[in-house]
Amino acid sequence: MCSSSLIKHDDYCERDDDKRRVKALGERFETLARAVLDKAWLMDVETCHKAMLSKWTRVKGYNYLDLAFHAHARTFMSHQACQEILDHAWRGKFKRDVSTLQIMLVLIFPPLCLTPVIPFERRVSYRRAIQGRYKMQYINKLTGCEALYVRAKAFYTAPVAKFCLTLVLYMIFLCFHSYVLFYDMHYFESYDTAVINWPEIVVWLWVASMIFSEITDCVGSVCSYSTKVRYLSNSWNRMDVGIWSVYVIGLIFRLQTEPVYYHVGRNILACDTLWLFIRLLQILTSKPYLGPILLMIREMLKDVAIFLLLLVIFLLGFGVAYVALLIPPARFGWKSLSAVFVWPYFQMFGEFYLEPFELQQNSSYTAKDTWSGVDGDITAGHSFVAMALLVLWILVSSVTLVNLLIAMFSDTYRCIKDNQMIIWKFQRYQLLTEYRKSFLPPPFSFLHYFIRLIKKCCGRVSKKGVLPDKQAKSQYWKDSMLRTFIQDARDEYLSRQGGDKDNEILEKLSDLEHHLESIRRVGSMRSTIYN
Repeated sequence: MCSSSLIKHDDYCERDDDKRRVKALGERFETLARAVLDKAWLMDVETCHKAMLSKWTRVKGYNYLDLAFHAHARTFMSHQACQEILDHAWRGKFKRDVSTLQIMLVLIFPPLCLTPVIPFERRVSYRRAIQGRYKMQYINKLTGCEALYVRAKAFYTAPVAKFCLTLVLYMIFLCFHSYVLFYDMHYFESYDTAVINWPEIVVWLWVASMIFSEITDCVGSVCSYSTKVRYLSNSWNRMDVGIWSVYVIGLIFRLQTEPVYYHVGRNILACDTLWLFIRLLQILTSKPYLGPILLMIREMLKDVAIFLLLLVIFLLGFGVAYVALLIPPARFGWKSLSAVFVWPYFQMFGEFYLEPFELQQNSSYTAKDTWSGVDGDITAGHSFVAMALLVLWILVSSVTLVNLLIAMFSDTYRCIKDNQMIIWKFQRYQLLTEYRKSFLPPPFSFLHYFIRLIKKCCGRVSKKGVLPDKQAKSQYWKDSMLRTFIQDARDEYLSRQGGDKDNEILEKLSDLEHHLESIRRVGSMRSTIYN
């Protein structure tokens, strides 16, 4: 897995042939890693899960799932062993049959957490101090405040519950933001008489908590270059950086006392609202048949970029020729330049702008009745050539280019549809890591960070990587056993592959022996006949 990750992320190859060979080699390593994982999973499922989740010091504390994600090993991540681990981590302490509706009901009515609405697994337990010793007790046997605490903690720490809670809170934020944008964003004539209503203050605090959460996710516990690169490798994180950067710029303009700056800021915030709603598309990644749709949209945008490049070339060529035939040089102005782009674009969709041709047929038709995008009267010189160009443009744009775009979309959709489940299974890891970071989503994340700060000031946060001697030795022996288990699975796979190759060689030798025997018999028969 490490070899596959290094090969796929290495850019030392300059020639295309070398890149293809290196890519094929990386896929070969990924295939071998999946084969070893399949053998380990068949040997012992529980030990295989522990080995997959074990953090190896030789690769900076990463486990096999982390390595597979950074290597973009989709086929490896789609293995049943990886999916069982991700499914259990996504559900937390819930049973398999818990639906999203049940989680939403508990989020709306938190006391339902004490009822059987959310069934927990029987093996869920926790450590409780009894007479100075810690003992494990099952959650179903707890009562009173103790049961409330343990059940609430088990519910709100589950990534699926945090995902639903984040979705609900984010929709509430969008409602507040839309209300402020429509009714409550007033202009400040001066800072002395400025009055800010409470809905706008709530939105500002909410945005501040979201920005602070993104900063903590980017920086992490160690402010390093690799941490920032890992954060920016996520497309949703890059979108968040763009959204909140534009929001802060718009808010700065909105707080100015000049009317021009205020309107600029309000326009920026209004345009940023579009991306705030697009951010809701992340909820699709939790569903197997909706998650790959986002990848389809992303790949189709690349097809749109190619289409726009071709469209601009044809559009400029037709627009310059068409406008030059309809508008004489004496009446051509800077406003007429917009017609070069506007007319051909809307003519693709049926708005043909036939006023110049009507002007030639009706002498009483004046420029006031025509589209006001040009200076002065529009004369219809060379109308026959212009009409021929218009017919040719409609044929090229509406028939050829648009159908070309549809064909590109169809090809992209088919390629992604064939690997739909593999793509979704790979995306689950990214979604899981996103919702395992904080205990509470914004705007309540401030409470989480405040509690962590208090614990750190009181010295209750233990340093990672520093273990007592007994725990270090125990962890060492566990890691040694897991490494031995993986090595045994690898050796068994290689021995089986070697046995298969030996059998294949023996079969070829047997076929060769039969072939030689048949040749010998034919030779003996010929010699007998000649004699």
